[in-house]
Amino acid sequence: MNYYSKYDITGFAKDLGLSISEISELYSELINEINSSLSELKIFIAQKDLKNMQKIIHDIKGVSGNYRLTDVYKKASEINDSLRSNYLTYLESDLNELFIISSRAEIEIANFFKERSVFINIA
Repeated sequence: MNYYSKYDITGFAKDLGLSISEISELYSELINEINSSLSELKIFIAQKDLKNMQKIIHDIKGVSGNYRLTDVYKKASEINDSLRSNYLTYLESDLNELFIISSRAEIEIANFFKERSVFINIA
């Protein structure tokens, strides 16, 4: 079976001159970083700490863009713009959607590497 990924992991690896095995280490770190950020974000949501929420969202936006996670990047960008403009009407639903999209991205990435018999270490 040839697994199709919606993320351009192979292209990213080629652009960096890395093998799939080498790039898997970077994606493993990425997933762990995003998961850690999302855990922090949940705390800031509970505290209604918009300043730190924006910082976390900005960081997620940056790393997801760098690693070509287009759906995560798009949603994080929308939330970042909403927080910057203080337009908070849909913030809760947008954040919930970001959690869902990020979870799906993790599964998608893990499946991409699993199909290639490469294990990624997700904490």
